[in-house]
Amino acid sequence: MEQNTEKIYRRIVEETDRNRIWSDLRTLNQWYRYTGTEDGEQAADYIRRRLVACGIPVEWVQYPCYRSLPGTACLELPEGGIPLTPYVYSGTAENLEAEIVFDADSLRADFSQKELSARLSRLSGKIALTYDNSYRFALAAGRAGVKGILHIWTANIAHHGSIGGVWGSPGINGLQQYPNLPFAEILRSDGETLLEQLKKGPVSGRLTVHMENNIRTSSMPIAWIPGASKDFILVSGHYDGWYEGITDNACANASMLELARLLWKHRDCLKRSVALAWWSGHSDGKYAGSTYYYDTHLEQLYTHCVAHINMDIAGCITSDLVAFNTAGVEGTENAMAWMREFNAGPPQPPIPMDRFADQTFWGANVPFAIMPRFNRRDLGSGIFYWWHTAEDTLDKVDWDVLYRDHCVISRLACEFAASERLPFNLDSFLTQIEERLGQLKADLHSTFSLEPVLSCLPAIRACAARLTEAYAVDVGLEQLMVSFAGELARLVYTSSSPYEQSPADDRAQLPGLSRALGCTPENCTEEYFHALGTDFLRQRNRVVGQLHRLAERCDTSLALWQFEKQRRKESE
Repeated sequence: MEQNTEKIYRRIVEETDRNRIWSDLRTLNQWYRYTGTEDGEQAADYIRRRLVACGIPVEWVQYPCYRSLPGTACLELPEGGIPLTPYVYSGTAENLEAEIVFDADSLRADFSQKELSARLSRLSGKIALTYDNSYRFALAAGRAGVKGILHIWTANIAHHGSIGGVWGSPGINGLQQYPNLPFAEILRSDGETLLEQLKKGPVSGRLTVHMENNIRTSSMPIAWIPGASKDFILVSGHYDGWYEGITDNACANASMLELARLLWKHRDCLKRSVALAWWSGHSDGKYAGSTYYYDTHLEQLYTHCVAHINMDIAGCITSDLVAFNTAGVEGTENAMAWMREFNAGPPQPPIPMDRFADQTFWGANVPFAIMPRFNRRDLGSGIFYWWHTAEDTLDKVDWDVLYRDHCVISRLACEFAASERLPFNLDSFLTQIEERLGQLKADLHSTFSLEPVLSCLPAIRACAARLTEAYAVDVGLEQLMVSFAGELARLVYTSSSPYEQSPADDRAQLPGLSRALGCTPENCTEEYFHALGTDFLRQRNRVVGQLHRLAERCDTSLALWQFEKQRRKESE
C-alpha cells in the first residue's frame, strides 16, 4: 500500500466525528425522502447546506424525473378487504373485477419461450396470484391480457418493489416498455389464506390500485473535492428512500457527508479529485437521478471519471460481513486485501457486478466499479428483512457497524483518490471474462457460437500484458490504462451504445450474449428463435468489433509511447 494512501486514510479514520454522523442521521430521519416531494427537497437542501458550511463547492442539479409513487391498494373479496402494497410503475385500477387464479408455474425458476406463452394463456383475463415479481413476467403478462397481478411476499410486512424495466426516465421507445397493469404485493399470510380459498373453488375479487405516476422536479447535491488532477472518482449513494429509510440509505448519506468534510480538509493529499453525489429517483424512479447526471455530464465522465464507488444500505444491526460487488478491474487479490481489513474471518470472494443500485456509468468507460455489501453471513445473498419497509428505522442501526462501513468507503475512496497508480489488474479481469465466456459456451445451444469472440482474446491478452508492463514504469500511461480497461468493462457489462442505457433487467456479465441461454429450436417458436439469433449475431459483432478496435488503438498508442521514449533517450 502506498504511503500517501495509508496516511490520508488513517487521518480520515482518526478524525471521523461520529457525533456529526449521528446528528446528520437524526436530521434525515425526520423526512420521508421521496423524489420530488417537499420532504425530499428538504433533505437534499440539508445535505447541500451541510456541504456549503464546510466550504465545499456544490453542484446543484435539478431535473425532471418520471417518478412512480405507490398509493393505496386493496383486494375486495366477499368476506372483506385485503390491503395491498403497489409496486413502483404499477398500473392503476378502480374496482377491477375478475376471477383470481393461482400461477402455480411461478414456483419454477426458468421458462422457455413456449412454456411462458402457455403459462400466460392460463392467466389471461384473470387476476394472477403469483410468487413471480420479475419485470419480464410483468411485461409479458400485461401484453398477454392478464388483468392484474398479486405477488405473495416472503414475510408479513408491507414491502415496496418495482416492475420498472427502463433504466432512468424513458425515451419514446422506453415508454412502450412498461407493463401497464396493476401489480401489487400481498402479505405472505394473506396470500396463503387466499391460496387455500382457491383450492376450494373459483374466487373472484375487485382490485383497486392507486398510483402517482408523473413527472416531478427533483434536486441533487454533488460535492466536488479538488485534487492534483482533473481526473476524479465518483462516490455516490441515493438519498431517496421508503419511509424514514434509515439503513437504506440515510446511514450512507450521513457517512458520505463526513467523508466529504474530511476529504476537503485533506484535499492537498489527493492525486485525483473526488465527486460525492447524493442521487434521487433511485427507488421511485429506477435510477433516474444518476441516469440524468450521466446523460448531462457524459463527456466529463468519459474524459475524467476513473472509478465509481457506490454506498447503498449501511449500518445494519447484526451485520458481520463486508463483501464486494465489483467490476473486477482491480483483480481478486486487491479486493480480498481491502475486505480482509474489515472481516473477522476470511472474506468472501468478490462477486461480479450486477446491474442494480445506480450502476449507471458503464457507457462512459469508467473502469472501476465497487459496491460494498454490508451484510450478515447467514443471510447469503438475502437482505435484512426491513429493507423497503416502514421498519427501516433508527433502531436498526448499530453505531459500531456504521463506523466500520464508513471506514470501508473511506478506504476505497483513498485507494483511488490518493494513490500514485490506480490498482489495475488486467490479467485477473481478463481471466474473469474468459471464465464467463467458458460458462456461456458450455450452456448455449450450438446455434450460438462464441468462437469469434474467443479468438479475439489472445490479442487482447497480449495488449494488456504490454500495457501493464509499460504502466509499471511510466505512470503517464494512466489515461491509456483507463481507456483500455474502461472499454473492456463497458463491453462486459452493457448491451447498448454509450449513448443509451441497457435494459434494467440486463443481468450478469455479457448480458447481450446471455439472453440466448436456455433457448433451443424446440422450446421456442420459429419466429422467436430466428429473432433471437439475429440479436445474438449483432451482439457478438459488437463485442468482436470493439475488441479488434481496442487492440489496434492499444498497439498504436504503445508504439507512439515507445517512439517518444526512444526519442527522448537519444536527445539526452
